[in-house]
Amino acid sequence: MHHRILIVILLVALCPVGVPQVVAAEESTLPEPVGAVQLKVASSAAEDSLLDVGIAIFDAGIPADKSSHSKLGVFPEIRKSETQFMAVILRQILVDSGAWGVMRVLPQADASTQLLITGKILHSDGLSLVLQITAGDATGRSWINRIYHDQAWESDYPVVPGGDPFIDIYRRIANDLLEFKAQLSAKDLAQIRQVAELRYAASLSPEAFGGYVGLGDDGRYSVLRLPAQGDPMMGRVTTIRNQEYLFIDTVDEQYANLYQEMSPTYNLWRQFGREQSTYRKEYEERVANRDSRGRRGTFTAMEQTYDAYKWSKIHEQDLDELAMGFNNEVTPTVLEVSGKVFRLNGTLDSQYNEWREILRQIFALETGLPAQ
Repeated sequence: MHHRILIVILLVALCPVGVPQVVAAEESTLPEPVGAVQLKVASSAAEDSLLDVGIAIFDAGIPADKSSHSKLGVFPEIRKSETQFMAVILRQILVDSGAWGVMRVLPQADASTQLLITGKILHSDGLSLVLQITAGDATGRSWINRIYHDQAWESDYPVVPGGDPFIDIYRRIANDLLEFKAQLSAKDLAQIRQVAELRYAASLSPEAFGGYVGLGDDGRYSVLRLPAQGDPMMGRVTTIRNQEYLFIDTVDEQYANLYQEMSPTYNLWRQFGREQSTYRKEYEERVANRDSRGRRGTFTAMEQTYDAYKWSKIHEQDLDELAMGFNNEVTPTVLEVSGKVFRLNGTLDSQYNEWREILRQIFALETGLPAQ
């Protein structure tokens, strides 16, 4: 008897408080859920119509006010891993569309990427996902800047291997990108590739390449002049760029490994999270509409909810441990360039910055230009 009373007390305390939810002020402005979305697949794409795409690790969107985390259903360590997890899923969906060139998940945004996608997680639990997605090309042209909203259904769980309960949100993003790309001419696409290359060159040496691109009053970059055919300096730029890609491709493998390791536990945690969120909403409705005797539901229903809550907490702890392990013990990266071997340590973000600095120093030594 005491055991039952304890469970009821716990549920009464837990249900109104700590409910994962999108802030009420935001709910009224959210777009409708994307619904069922069929991915648009390019039947064939000519080489000169392809753009390379970089997807920067998403912004976690973790509120600075720690006291709000419980109410909003934000678990910081899990959310940090979601920023990588979701970028990997979006990358795979874009690959499946067959409309793009090389796809890379980037440790941080790079403005010289031909097409750069960035995202921010506004809300994420097993019931709903809200993302702020922006995409723009190297010329400064904006492709997308919008909020996407998706909801999971009971039928989305348990998640099948390789699946995702919010797969439709990624398909919608991919379709919107493809729709925008279809509006661009072959000349537009060629200019994007040229500007991307020259902006990267200018980032290595403004003295040598700063005059090749110009920024207009409209905030867009354009080609002012092109290097001579076979310019050896551009050859060195290409070599340095490929060395940078070597690191990014190595990092990309780590992100893919995280996705594989995290998926089973993460999806189970989201399933319990959806069940808990669903019950809590039903609980609030029962409280609002309860009869004069103040009935709040059966003990069996509350006991089932307590069990779901208990298991969700267990899997939350498992995910926290997995996420912290990835964030704190990233595999060192060993790379070779110009006959020297470099070992990079620390977070992937710090490794990326260190590698870019090494490459800039090498470029300066090889060209005799000042290091940037």
